[in-house]
Amino acid sequence: MGLFSKKTPPPAPAPNRDAVRNLLKLGMAETDAADRDIDSPEFRNAKTKFERAFRSAAPADQKAAYDALRRHGY
Repeated sequence: MGLFSKKTPPPAPAPNRDAVRNLLKLGMAETDAADRDIDSPEFRNAKTKFERAFRSAAPADQKAAYDALRRHGY
């Protein structure tokens, strides 16, 4: 290693497939409920469940789920 060598950052942790799958399911349910009726209790419940799961997920899981939902139009 030289005097001005760059330090390589540690590799990002891989997303947990089960957690991402759960976030995708909840995100799609939220969007589907919003498409039916945005003022319904069903939408509010779906939104609350998704937001709670999203906040408790790891950052790698959040990014993977967000990217997948955007890619599929949700």
